[in-house]
Amino acid sequence: ADVWLMSPPCQPFTRSGRRQDHEDARTQPLLHLIEVLSAMQRPPSRVLVENVIGFERSESRRRLLSALASRGGWHGAEYALDPQEFGLPNRRPRYYGLFRSDVAANATGAALWRPVAELLRGQGPEAVPLLLGAPWAAEAPAPLGDFVQTLEEVAREEAELGCSLEVPQEVLRARDDKAGKFDIHIRSDRTSACLTKVNGRLPRGFSPLLVIDEAETGPLEQRPKVSAQGEGPGAATDHVWKPGVRLRYLSPTEQLRLMGYPASYSFPPRLGFKERSSLIGNSLNVRIVSWLLKLLLRSEGAHASAAAPSGVLACAEAAAVDCSAPRYADGALVERGWGPRVRQLRGC
Repeated sequence: ADVWLMSPPCQPFTRSGRRQDHEDARTQPLLHLIEVLSAMQRPPSRVLVENVIGFERSESRRRLLSALASRGGWHGAEYALDPQEFGLPNRRPRYYGLFRSDVAANATGAALWRPVAELLRGQGPEAVPLLLGAPWAAEAPAPLGDFVQTLEEVAREEAELGCSLEVPQEVLRARDDKAGKFDIHIRSDRTSACLTKVNGRLPRGFSPLLVIDEAETGPLEQRPKVSAQGEGPGAATDHVWKPGVRLRYLSPTEQLRLMGYPASYSFPPRLGFKERSSLIGNSLNVRIVSWLLKLLLRSEGAHASAAAPSGVLACAEAAAVDCSAPRYADGALVERGWGPRVRQLRGC
């Protein structure tokens, strides 16, 4: 294969896990591929790796880059990107590593690509990550309401799924007693909680929840977040649940929209709500990866611009953005992903 696209399990690197890195059994497939890569007579010419923020400080990443550096001629561009930078009101900061073997020193756009051996130097557990960001100025994403279905559309999807998306009040009370925190959203929010494989399984884990009837509910109490998550409404405060407020899970269709999937994408009818939500939570943001693939697969000598989402909204054929000058990722984005998990205490 000329191109390897890899998204190894994130649990060995996530801030909410034990961070066992290469010692975690779930990393073994990646380490095996790294060994194979070192010995191949006809290796790929391009590699893309996606994982959680924190992977860039891992021993597994060091081994991957060492394998590439040992072959000579490889260059890399490493990013920290979030869907909110691509016009999507959803939090999912991720590490993306792009690596290719055919970057000429004088090629247009070569400033993006650094020799892999250079990326390795000075990178240790305590080193400050230096990751690229989106090459356009950040703008507030569209409101969540633009991605939410109508009541009639939700009813049709519930009929197809054979279940209700409303979270029972007893489940909400159990969650409130256990953790006292929900990821509650209203339609004017310009952010939403990260979708994971346990989405839709409360009281286990976390799930982004939508207020069903905002007129009936009225204004909700606001609690400051430990750290702001992006820009715009809903970024700096949490909506506080109170008994009687009706909440529902995001439908699979709404989840796919937030992950940048095209409207033509659909699941086999036999898959239920939890199975669909788990698959979406384990997937990648399509809008971000499609933009990165244009950079990774661009032929030598092509113009050094990559299409930015129009107004940072609709995905494809927008004005070109100059990628020849590196723009580094927001340090706060990286530190939120890497830093220790801090929980908001009840009553604070």
